[in-house]
Amino acid sequence: MKVGWIDYLNTLPFGIENFKDLEIVKDYPANLNKLLKDKKIDVGIVSVAEYLESFYQYLIIPDLSISSYKEVGSVIIASDIPIELVETIYVTKESKTSFYLTRVIFEIFLNKKPEYKTFDSYKKRQTVLLIGDKALEFKKDYSYVYDLSSLWFSKTKLPFTFALWCVNKDFFLKNQNRVNEFGKILKKNVESFFSKIDNLDLENWKKDYLKNLKYDFDKESIESVRLFSRYLLQLNIIKTLPDIRFTDGKVITADGTQTFFNFDYNEAYHSTKAGSYTESLYKFVIPCKIDSISKEKGKLDILDVGFGLGYNVAVAIKVAKESNPNVKLNIISVEKDQNFIDRINSMDIPENLKKEFEIVKSLKQSFITLNSKEYLAYKYVDENVNLIVIVGEGREVLQNLAKENYKFDAVFYDPFSPKVNTEMWTFDIFNVVKSLMREEAILATYSAALPVRKGLMEAGFKIGLVEPVGRRSYSTVATLEGDIPPIPEKELERLKNSPLSKPYRDECLCKSKEEIWEEYQRSVNFSS
Repeated sequence: MKVGWIDYLNTLPFGIENFKDLEIVKDYPANLNKLLKDKKIDVGIVSVAEYLESFYQYLIIPDLSISSYKEVGSVIIASDIPIELVETIYVTKESKTSFYLTRVIFEIFLNKKPEYKTFDSYKKRQTVLLIGDKALEFKKDYSYVYDLSSLWFSKTKLPFTFALWCVNKDFFLKNQNRVNEFGKILKKNVESFFSKIDNLDLENWKKDYLKNLKYDFDKESIESVRLFSRYLLQLNIIKTLPDIRFTDGKVITADGTQTFFNFDYNEAYHSTKAGSYTESLYKFVIPCKIDSISKEKGKLDILDVGFGLGYNVAVAIKVAKESNPNVKLNIISVEKDQNFIDRINSMDIPENLKKEFEIVKSLKQSFITLNSKEYLAYKYVDENVNLIVIVGEGREVLQNLAKENYKFDAVFYDPFSPKVNTEMWTFDIFNVVKSLMREEAILATYSAALPVRKGLMEAGFKIGLVEPVGRRSYSTVATLEGDIPPIPEKELERLKNSPLSKPYRDECLCKSKEEIWEEYQRSVNFSS
């Protein structure tokens, strides 16, 4: 495993010299950023700016960073004049994060736009951005020294994170255990270093400097990174708000709620650009008219295909009860992963869904028999909510629900994407789902794929489109006789004329996703 390393004083606590089985690549932060991006190293301690620019390529090793509250000491604007008079700043090429933070401070906090000039080697100038050991060494040469972390804290009341331990996602997927063990040892090294720092053979000023830094990556630090990313977006330095992805699978999404990355499917459970709560509300609950049905009928049967982390169910319960406190909810969810409860229990629940997730966390293991087949199930019942999560292969469970004549007023259709979970997006499974829906029922799904929309139409649904949330594509709703938004003529033309507009097929409801995908590819290539 190739590990990128910055040989600064502030990296000392990570104890890289204790590792014997690594190839260590030492360089400046900016160079290590490029090496990690180009996959010439596998893991590295890199600037937070690099993560924010290329987050889709990386995962963060949890609970590790180089951060600071108030003064950091090693990232400074050193000047011979007061900061409000500065018109030109010479900036080091060593770190993008420090330069970007300088821009935020001047252009957003101070509403100034100075000229930035880069330098390769240090020499005395009127105003200069210095980082690392150079900042510690040369700040004595200037009349005014402005600590960037302190300026950030005075404005935001948050710590600032300068560097993160990141791993290339592709490398991690093939070496999860090795990377996870590496992260554990790094944490132990940091803990061990600070437990004995007073007895180390280090100058006192170095000890004081290191004690002033933060080496964890807690909620406040995460919130600070998210705020920093919003400022960078405002300055047009980055093009989209990143999500915060960790090697333990946790992802902080755009709306601040948490989801998980499923490494088997290589996808997150929710749209990270919309956010877990936002996606559930605007792509499932509102399009299925949970509020109006709860108010008008007072009783609601919901089929949730792909329980995942429980957001769709929790948001539906919240909206339904807000619309009608006496509503009776009968919810059946289908879920393949029997360890879903463990994942939910490790998740940070958003404040506005605490009550609803108490229901989810109160699910008790049980069993349910459908068409003579017994399934593991998790159940919760009170005077208003009857929730059952059935664990099993989705196609089989849906068929057996249909054979038992279950009927629903709303369907949240939320498996993983057609690309990786193709068997749950075929014309044939949509025929089964259709038999589970009442005439006025609405099916909502995030998918905008042409084979999905064509499959729904050929199964007998009329379809409509829902305004985009977190992406450009409109999501999809389908019904037999219910009231849904009309489908634009342009999309109808695409569905009629595009060679890709062919449904996935699984006549026996037993094919693998690979078989379904290969047959679809052959049909598309043959027709084109």
